[in-house]
Amino acid sequence: MKSKYNLMFFGSSNFSIYVLKSLLKKYKVDLIVTLPAKPAGRKLKLELNIVTKFALKEKIPFFELTDWTTFKNYLNSFDLDKWLGIIAGFGKIIPPEIIKLFTNGILNVHPSLLPKYRGPNPIREVILNNEEKTGITIIFIDELVDHGPIIKQKSYYLTGDETYETLEEKLGLLGGKLLSEVITDLSTLTKEEIEKLKKDNKQNDKVATYTRRITKEDGHLTLKDDYDTWQRKIRALNPWPSTFIYINLRGSKKILKIFSIEKLNKNEIPKDFEKIKIGQFFQFRNKLGLRLKDAFILINWLQLQDRKKMNSSEFLNGYHLSDFYLENSY
Repeated sequence: MKSKYNLMFFGSSNFSIYVLKSLLKKYKVDLIVTLPAKPAGRKLKLELNIVTKFALKEKIPFFELTDWTTFKNYLNSFDLDKWLGIIAGFGKIIPPEIIKLFTNGILNVHPSLLPKYRGPNPIREVILNNEEKTGITIIFIDELVDHGPIIKQKSYYLTGDETYETLEEKLGLLGGKLLSEVITDLSTLTKEEIEKLKKDNKQNDKVATYTRRITKEDGHLTLKDDYDTWQRKIRALNPWPSTFIYINLRGSKKILKIFSIEKLNKNEIPKDFEKIKIGQFFQFRNKLGLRLKDAFILINWLQLQDRKKMNSSEFLNGYHLSDFYLENSY
């Protein structure tokens, strides 16, 4: 369906793709603005942004943003009074001089219940914080990050076993559906009515919370943390930055990424396991195990530094328990 507006979509992530797929079920997107190709892989070969690939596949016109000055000049050929901007998982903050050009505004599809979890990592942090619910918020952006008036919001209740990737997909699809509803609603309003809508729905900054940028070291799993914390980190921080421990393998310090764990129930734990010290590896049911401060865990999937991902049974086929031990664990 053609909207009252021409739609310009800013996005560069998997979240963007999910929002787009859902939005395109109802509305045509006239232009996608995304980011240019980046070196990737061991050979640092240039790889197109995932949204660029999607635009090519769906035959949607696109623009790869390198700098805001060039983009501003590019917009000179547009009658922006006819356009509505949309941003979802773009990865860049749109500067005020660009926002002002969009007389109909720019909508942001944000994966949290604003004003909670403003900033770059709402999906990861709701998992890390063991929240019971999250959701999608559609706002008109202003000069501050995730600060503009709320146009529509919908909650999503968490089951407690979501991973970053599964929650990103669910919220992205929900976001696209909610965005379609907002575009339909806005199409029935005058500019004066839209301005009143913005004025009446400002966020309460007093209850705002903020997320931060995640670093690689956030994925380090230590013995200071209990089993539930390990589980939440593993679910929230994969595939990036990944969750890992350091092991000493035959005299060399190595990173061992951990993708999936399970806890042994009390009635499953053999009596002689009480001799196993916290931080000590063991083998059980042909899987690699590790004792934490409050649990005996089995590691299901892992990846040794410079090796492929494998299950822990495969790992134990190549290494004996005497070949390695946990290092830098606190």
